[in-house]
Amino acid sequence: MKSADGMAIGFISIWFMGDLLNLAGAVWAGLLPEVIFLAVWFCIADSLMIFSYFYYAKIYPKHQHSRKSSRTHSASGSHESEHLIRRRSSTLTNIALEPQLFGVFTQYVLPILFVVGAGCLGYFLSDSTLGDNNKEGDVPSSIAWGPQVIGYLSALLYLGARIPQILQNHKRRSVEGLSLLFFLFSTLGNLTYAGQILFYRNDSEYVMLNLSWLVGSLGTIFEDCIIFLQFFMYKDHHSAVSV
Repeated sequence: MKSADGMAIGFISIWFMGDLLNLAGAVWAGLLPEVIFLAVWFCIADSLMIFSYFYYAKIYPKHQHSRKSSRTHSASGSHESEHLIRRRSSTLTNIALEPQLFGVFTQYVLPILFVVGAGCLGYFLSDSTLGDNNKEGDVPSSIAWGPQVIGYLSALLYLGARIPQILQNHKRRSVEGLSLLFFLFSTLGNLTYAGQILFYRNDSEYVMLNLSWLVGSLGTIFEDCIIFLQFFMYKDHHSAVSV
């Protein structure tokens, strides 16, 4: 589906501002390199998502209208070609090109397994013992309040970002145009994001230093669960979920 109708612009805009503050606070507080790297990647991904939104909401419909007539002439030929492809054996190429034909496993389970496997491989290939002997020295003697204020502002933006999307889904009684896989990865990402902080150290001083980032990550998981519930509630309003 080449459309931005299902996405609330308030969702990605507020989320982007939260990620910017998250990056600033993480760098200022001197958090784990993995946390800073993820914060940079979040900002890049947000920028791409915002660009995609405006492209499919403003630019793409104009091009689509001008190409409508040419696609009408080739519709019958394309339909016949698609029918032939569906009759071919289920090779890896066909699975990649037409994941909707191969069910939940290819659409959701396989991508998640791939990401988890890549993460495990990266862990075993890296020096997992690096920094284990210096954990006690990683926390400053006093908490700098500047990064903490930025961190809590970021957490508030994260918690507020889902609200426009939840309200839009409720108003439309539909989740058409949203990717279930997007929110699955968001939930897994927030779980592992919080986990890397807690598993690294769980003493009170270190937890307090990272509390704002934990609140932002774990709080959005709760809101994502509401969106998962909306996927279930509104599934009868739209027979197929876009991925």
